[in-house]
Amino acid sequence: MQRTGRSGRRPLGNLAGQRVLVTGARQGLGFAVARRFAADGARLCLFGRRGMEEAREALGVPDALAETGDVREPADLDRAVARMREAFGGVDGVVAAAGITHVAPMERLTPAQFREVMDINVTGAWLTVRSALPAMPEGGGGWAVLLGSVYGEGGAPDRTAYCASKGAVHNLTRALAMELGPRGIRVNTVAPTGVRTPMVEELITRGLYNLAGAEGRAALGRLATPEEIAAACAFLAGAEAAMISGVILPVDGGWTANGYVLT
Repeated sequence: MQRTGRSGRRPLGNLAGQRVLVTGARQGLGFAVARRFAADGARLCLFGRRGMEEAREALGVPDALAETGDVREPADLDRAVARMREAFGGVDGVVAAAGITHVAPMERLTPAQFREVMDINVTGAWLTVRSALPAMPEGGGGWAVLLGSVYGEGGAPDRTAYCASKGAVHNLTRALAMELGPRGIRVNTVAPTGVRTPMVEELITRGLYNLAGAEGRAALGRLATPEEIAAACAFLAGAEAAMISGVILPVDGGWTANGYVLT
């Protein structure tokens, strides 16, 4: 008989009992990942800068941990991992979903804004994996899923910081996979096209996102949903992906099949 997950629902996949740290878990992709992983039976620590108790309540998983902190601060991540060790006995995997963007021509993009994007999107992902490593199983089986982007594989105007950050995340994935593979730890990245998250919706409202162009570029003619990206993360975290590491997985509806000159 299939076990029921800790969310009270029958697990959708094979993550039952997996101890998972999800950053950027308040909304958007991070919350969608948390919801999917909870449905799959994972034991979660939700991590973000604000609203984490509200996110836990919205998730409806009473034994999920809620930690407020900043992925740029190693002490905050170390504290979350310590709580997971105390509550769950360790960490099996992380989903580094925290991320931001600033959309502007480079002449108007300030150095502080550029650094902020790089610090959260790249350094934050690196620090998340680094903090979790000591709590992962010594015999192997640990994993990390990072969030990249189709913008990590090609350039686009007004997105110099974001493109640079996601390109760095993609190569960080490859480097981590090579370094941690001998320890039995897999590292992969999901690279979405545009996703209907609050961040993208805000850009659309401000006229900073060409929705018609993005939908027209994809072979499937639409943006992704957060749930579709979360499903890809769940696959890479699961046992079926045991031989997959160092991979950048496009979940883009055929966007990159149309070439890498982005708009």
